Amino acid sequence: MGNSLSARLKVLLPKASWVKNVPLYKILIMQKQWGSCSTKGNLILNPHLVKAPREYIDYVILHELCHIAEHNHSENFWRLLTQVMPNWKEVKARLDGMAELYLNE
Repeated sequence: MGNSLSARLKVLLPKASWVKNVPLYKILIMQKQWGSCSTKGNLILNPHLVKAPREYIDYVILHELCHIAEHNHSENFWRLLTQVMPNWKEVKARLDGMAELYLNE
């Protein structure tokens, strides 16, 4: 299961050099979101994400890991995301286009 959410999290964590410990995370069905990050740095990942291509999974996980450093969508947040995933804009655009399909199956 190389595409499982926990497997991808393990692979991507080294990219997020600001994250010192493996964040606590849980898998939870959310109607409108792929993932979220609490102010304590705990992640929630939507199990429907596993139906998406790996690149989309990576985008969501990296996005939430960036929230551990920047708990907002400030310029610094997007700059950090660009450092770890330079092509995030196109991936996000494609994922947004598919969201309805994946979230509601």
